[in-house]
Amino acid sequence: MTVVITPDSSGHLVGVSDLVSECVRGIKLQVTVNGANVVLAGSDPEGDSMTLRGTVDTSGTLLNLRYIVNGSASGKCETDQGSGTLAKR
Repeated sequence: MTVVITPDSSGHLVGVSDLVSECVRGIKLQVTVNGANVVLAGSDPEGDSMTLRGTVDTSGTLLNLRYIVNGSASGKCETDQGSGTLAKR
């Protein structure tokens, strides 16, 4: 998964995920940063949602996170959760 984070017209950080999944597509994420803590959360047009919550490592290049993907709004999938890392490119 790749997440591209940019400021929107109001200066808030937003992300777009290219996650390839039968459960969710085109999720637009709101990004919240508080120190090393980061939350990316949002939904797709059908109401399926994803939340990534974690901390940035001391190098500032890895986000160690826990995730919840809920594809039940569209009826395509159930909820999935786990952990992983996202690396800065």
